Order: sequence, then C-alpha cells, then structure tokens
Amino acid sequence: MQPFTLDAPTQQAALPFVVLDADGRVLALNAAMERIVGQPVAALCGQSFTSLVDAFSREKAAMMVAATLERGAVSDWELNHAQPSGPPLLVSYHTWTWRMPPDDRLALAAMGQPLQAALSLTAQLAATNQQLEGALLQLERTHKELKDAQAQLVRLEKMRALGQLVAGVAHEVNTPLAFVANNLEFLSDVLVQLRALHERYHSLVDAEQGQRLAAAAAEADVEQLWADIAEVLPESREGLSRIASIVQALRAFARPDDPGQQAADLAVGFAGTVRIARAAAPNGVTIHEAYAPLPRIVCNPGQINQVVLNLLTNAVQAVSATGHVTLRTQQEGVWAVVSVSDDGVGMDETTLARLGEPFFTTRPLGSGTGLGLAISRGIAERHGGRLEFTSSPGQGTTARLLLPLT
Repeated sequence: MQPFTLDAPTQQAALPFVVLDADGRVLALNAAMERIVGQPVAALCGQSFTSLVDAFSREKAAMMVAATLERGAVSDWELNHAQPSGPPLLVSYHTWTWRMPPDDRLALAAMGQPLQAALSLTAQLAATNQQLEGALLQLERTHKELKDAQAQLVRLEKMRALGQLVAGVAHEVNTPLAFVANNLEFLSDVLVQLRALHERYHSLVDAEQGQRLAAAAAEADVEQLWADIAEVLPESREGLSRIASIVQALRAFARPDDPGQQAADLAVGFAGTVRIARAAAPNGVTIHEAYAPLPRIVCNPGQINQVVLNLLTNAVQAVSATGHVTLRTQQEGVWAVVSVSDDGVGMDETTLARLGEPFFTTRPLGSGTGLGLAISRGIAERHGGRLEFTSSPGQGTTARLLLPLT
C-alpha cells in the first residue's frame, strides 16, 4: 500500500483525522487519532478502520464507509472506541470522498469530534437540573410551611381575641351570679319564716275563719307549693353551681398562657375542659372520663387544654344527636397518651389523609374554619409529641395526643 503523508496542520490538529482507501483500510491518521486508538501510525496503516472501534461499533463503522462511498459524504456517525481504562470513548464522525494525487485514487477522509466533553456537559446539566429541582421542592415545602404558619397566626389571633372576649364575659357573668346566689340564700331563709308564720295563722283565727282559711289553702294546694319550693331551691343552687363551674372553666381556658412550660397534672386541667365541652354538647351526647395515673408532664397546660377541647368538640359534632365520647389518659412506654374516642360517623382514608391541612374541614360551609386541627398539630409538635387519628366510616374515630414523659 502506497503511504500517504498528512500535512503539518492536519497532523497537529486537535480533532482526530484519518484517511482510508476505498476498501476502508487506514492510509494515514494524525496524532489526535493515534491517542484515541492507542497505537502508532506505523502499526495501523493497512488495517481496516472497523478494527479501530469497539466490537459493538464495527458493523456501524462498515456501514459508514459504504454510505460515504455511495453518497460522497455523511455526517454525525457516532462510533465507540475502546479505551485501555475506563468506558469507551464516543466519537462523532463526518466523512467525505476525495481523489488522492498523483494517480487519482479514490479515498475517504474522516474527521471526528469526541463527545466526552459534550457528555460531561450533559451530566453537569443533569446534575444542575437535579439541584434546581431539589431547590424548587424545598422552596415549595418552605412556602407551604409559611402558609401553615400564617394560618396558625390567624387562628391564634382569633383565639387571643376570643380569649379576651370570654374572659370579659365570664367576669361580667360573675356579678349577676353573685346577685342570684345571694337572693336564693335570702329566699331560703325567708321561706322558713314564712312557712312558720303561715302555720301560726291557724291558731290566731276563730273556727269559722279557720275553716275558710283551710278551704283557701286546699284550693291553692299550699302543701304542694311548700313541697315544690323545698325542691326548687336546691335545684336552683345546683344550677348556679354548674354555671359558676362553667364560668370558672372559661376563665381558666381564656387566661393568657404562661410563656414557659411547667410540670402539670393533665387530669386537673382536663376536668375544666370537659365541663366546657359538656355545656356545648347536645343532651343526647355523654362525655366519659377515664384518667389513668400519670406523672406530672412538663408542658404548656393552656395549650394542651386547647388541643383537648378541640378534639372533644370535633368528637361531639361527629356523634351528632346521641352517642358517647370518651376522654382517656394512659401511659405507653415513654409517652403520655391522651385519647378522645367517639362512636360517630367516622371518616374514610381520603379524609383521614387530609386531617390537619389548614382550611380543610368536614363541616358544612360556614360551620368551620378548618384551622383547629392544624393549630392542634402544631402545638403537639412544639411539645415534642404528635397527633394520630384512626377511623372507619360508621365505626367512629379515635384521636390520640402523644406527649413525651420527659
């Protein structure tokens, strides 16, 4: 085979260049091609070009040579060259035919473009794209957290205003309560004297007047009136006592929370919270209390009572007209567990998955803000605990507040 010498610029070109005869055998190649193949030009001359590529690219290399001879030129043929170490090097070839002097022999020229740099850039772009996707997800998560925080602030501001209103109302109710309580005590004392005076009338009148007085007493059923009064007074005192207990619980609930935490007996706080829930519950709903012994829990009692009142309110509304709600405390390992169970309508898995989302509510439009459980979940997490819910349609719901014992 007659040798062919490349000119100096082509020999020193940065891109690989190879000259082939019409049979696809190597006539010449530059230094860049030698580095890719890993053999000197003396060893490569006369070899088939297909031997310079890896086994999976040889058929394609032969097709490239044939297409070049048929069309005169082809572009963007990507072939792999085996490397001593590492993965194969992908090279994109542009080929064309030409006539070699001095005898006008047909030859092929092939200029290559290694794609390693392009692939590296693609990998960098992919990595950058992944970083951007991660940053976008983080931004979306932060945005959601900000929306949750904003919803909590709105709810807390409403609760603060409501607390002030409740505290003021409770204070105002205490004054007429005191009036009524004092008047009942006065009436109780006076009635004893009135009955004694009424009985003395019979000894102060003559027989005819006594008969007329007895007839009037019988017509008015005085004895039954005295018996009714004897029952009404204790019932009125009991009613006043219940009102006073509810007002006291409202004042305790509305009292501004201490900025710090303290060791608290949960059952003591829950007793007042249950009184509030019972006052708002329909007559057919019974709220049971089952408190197991627990150590004093370091917490913000006002906030924990707020969570429990919210859970009780939701349970009462789920029960509707008649049913049972149970507030229970117990210890499970390192957790103090406060559970609120009801035998109400229950929820499906889709509704359960959305519990705690701001503004999501199962109540009719205008009946709820959908913020109560979001606030409660935030309070639980700030205390190092969590809220859990289990429910099935028609089987009721159980909400569990878990608080760390230490």
